[in-house]
Amino acid sequence: MQIPLAQKSNGMYIFGSKDFDGVAELVLKQYAPYMFEKPQPLRIEALADEGYSLSITDRYLSQHGTILGMIFFDDKIVRVVNLDKLVADERFMSGTIAIDARLLGEEHQHRRRFTVSHEVAHWIIHRQMYYADGPKYNLRRANRFIACRVSDAGRDKRRAYWTEEDWQEWQADRFASAMLMPASVFYPEAYAVMHRRHAGHYLLGDCGSKETADVITELTEIFDVSRTAVRIRLKQAGILRSVGVIVCD
Repeated sequence: MQIPLAQKSNGMYIFGSKDFDGVAELVLKQYAPYMFEKPQPLRIEALADEGYSLSITDRYLSQHGTILGMIFFDDKIVRVVNLDKLVADERFMSGTIAIDARLLGEEHQHRRRFTVSHEVAHWIIHRQMYYADGPKYNLRRANRFIACRVSDAGRDKRRAYWTEEDWQEWQADRFASAMLMPASVFYPEAYAVMHRRHAGHYLLGDCGSKETADVITELTEIFDVSRTAVRIRLKQAGILRSVGVIVCD
């Protein structure tokens, strides 16, 4: 699928604020059209497999769980710990997503789903920066993979000082969110849930509002995503607002 966006000299797509939703919905219409039939969870592992022939495996990727996921754009041998807790130098083939095995527990279900979506997003929007079929933009790096960490202190800096990797991680987060909660489905459903919960026309954060909490809980269950992911998505549309000078009763 061609992405209808301009590119920088290094091959990175230039996304406007609404482009993430537009391109993500193009992907879903082609590989997961059921997402537009009714609000429901995205079968992200099926999309990865059937849409992009990506394989997903679970390994302990770092000693302290600092790396959540990796995506390989070329064959690469990496030292990991397998599910039997044995250290091994393992060859990962191009098109492999490795997810940290610490996320296998049910309590980490939402984090794992988002991490898989994040790695799929890297493949869709960043592959041309690494992969051999994009010679115009191929960076020809020794390490043709991306390792995604729990948090990136670099992105706490002003955007003017972000590195290329900072921008890649930010783009992958935005794109993953847009796939898991497609705008044309998520926002109408959010307003419908707000109406059912008598929550008004927008939600207030940080007030401990029962209506806000109930709306977020229901959307979390509908789309099988974390409360944090729902809150961020609502804030992007101005539906969840900061209290600011409003005094919470």
